Amino acid sequence: MRNFEWTPKHLSGHLQRCRHDCREDETFLSSERGTMTVFALMMMLIIFTVAGFAVDVMRFDRERAKLQYALDRAVLAAADLDQDLCPKDVVIDYLKKEGLDQYLVGDPIVTPNVCGATAVTIEGYRRVEAQAQMDIEMHFMKWWDVDTITSAATSVAEEAIDDVEISLVLDVSGSMNNYNRLTNLKKAAKKFVQEMADKTEDGKLSISIVPYATQVSLPDYLMNELNVSGSNQRANCINFEADAFNTTTFDLGATHPRTLHFTPWRTYDRRPSNKFVYNEICDELANREVSILQKDPEVLKAHIDSFTAGGNTSIDLGLKWGLTLLDESFQPAIANLAGNQVPAEFATRPNTYSGNDSMKVLVLMTDGANTTQYMVKDPYRSGPSILWWNAKKSVYSTYDHESNKYFWHDVPYTEWDSKKGWYWGREIWQDDPYGNDDYTVYRCTYRSNGVCYQFDYSRSRTRTVTDNNGDPATSVNLDWTQVWERTTRRAIYDLLRESLGSSKASNWYYNAVSSVGSSQKDPRSRSMCAAARAKGIVIFTVAFEAPDAGKSLLKDCKSDDGAYYEATGDEIIDVFASIGSTIRNLRLTQ
Repeated sequence: MRNFEWTPKHLSGHLQRCRHDCREDETFLSSERGTMTVFALMMMLIIFTVAGFAVDVMRFDRERAKLQYALDRAVLAAADLDQDLCPKDVVIDYLKKEGLDQYLVGDPIVTPNVCGATAVTIEGYRRVEAQAQMDIEMHFMKWWDVDTITSAATSVAEEAIDDVEISLVLDVSGSMNNYNRLTNLKKAAKKFVQEMADKTEDGKLSISIVPYATQVSLPDYLMNELNVSGSNQRANCINFEADAFNTTTFDLGATHPRTLHFTPWRTYDRRPSNKFVYNEICDELANREVSILQKDPEVLKAHIDSFTAGGNTSIDLGLKWGLTLLDESFQPAIANLAGNQVPAEFATRPNTYSGNDSMKVLVLMTDGANTTQYMVKDPYRSGPSILWWNAKKSVYSTYDHESNKYFWHDVPYTEWDSKKGWYWGREIWQDDPYGNDDYTVYRCTYRSNGVCYQFDYSRSRTRTVTDNNGDPATSVNLDWTQVWERTTRRAIYDLLRESLGSSKASNWYYNAVSSVGSSQKDPRSRSMCAAARAKGIVIFTVAFEAPDAGKSLLKDCKSDDGAYYEATGDEIIDVFASIGSTIRNLRLTQ
């Protein structure tokens, strides 16, 4: 291996070559560096231009959004049915406060073109349309001769109640007579009806009113659409089977037991005066009947104004009928009434739950809680009773099946014969009802407390029952329906106790009538409310000075937290007004 040594000569040559090469490299490098600077400048210009365009677009979108938002708010406020100012002025005022009024294009279009609250009483709705246009200055796009871009905004708002079905379920039980409750309820309900009618297009709103107490009474024309069993010539109510309270539907094909004209309260007999019992379970007064799918506020308000209070509280029955009048299953019955008792345009109501845009609302109000409801049971609902009535002598006779004999009520057992100086007496049990045949009296040989216990059968006389004119006075067998109509449950018990004894009378008393209390009615009510919510029915509940039990039930029935109200005194007027506003807001279209 050869050793290489550096000499001055070698070093000088290398240095010379290095200087030459380095000058060439430096020239090359200088040339490349210049090329990169031009490219970078071009890229920076492109980025700057794009960023400038983006800034202009962002400014345009911001100003456009500001204009559209202000215009939307303006027309929404102007279309409000509660707005008493001119809608046109409202739109202009809103834009002016935002400094945008100069961009409004023409005048807002208002339908109906009437200022103030008068508009809602003409058409029942309000529609406001407005347009605005703004030229937005560009900063960067000017380089390409784009000085401004025009932003146009259009906004339309309409407020109306569109296809709403409402059931007002109102408590008219006896406690509503206290503390002006019924008076305040009438004011609240009437104002609600008027407001809803004023702010609704004609034919879009139907209201049913269900006043309830112990029972719910129906008008004759509706009762004629139903299949019922039992007789009540004076009033129309139905006893529902337990499973009917699990659903909102009504089975028009089924036969429903009719509530008899009777009362379980007090002890009185109105047959001698030829009058009917009062405080009956099924109220016969027209002002207690249901109003069905009406639209005329004057008709509805007159009905509300006629309300009277009395009876127990059956929230479950009020709910059942209120939901029935919203349920599609009841449409065939309403169709038969349309054009007569129901406005013709409601022939297809209650609308189906699917396939249309109808809103169904139930407003449930009570000042109490579920109490007891009574019903007459078979076999005491119809057919011949064991009581006979002699109208001319005002005397009952009770038939005893075991002895095949009759007991005469309020007929003396003995009579004094002043000529003979003794009492004539009769047997306690007779072969016929009082007056239907002659009867025999015998000389009484032992008498105690007005009753003859020993007779001298060899001395007898025949008696004939006649009226004051000497005409025959006979008895007729009463149907059970006739018995209930004029005699209270307790008075019937007293007749049977006098004739048949306490044991048989008590057996009849507890078997002839059944009752349903809050322990059954509360679960029924909750079940129906759950079924209604599942079908999309909106439920508002109002506890009007109600006890805790009533409040608890209403809270469970409401659609949501905002649909439950409590009120005292005349606060109920504001509560119903709030419910009306909520319904309108739910139906607002924009």
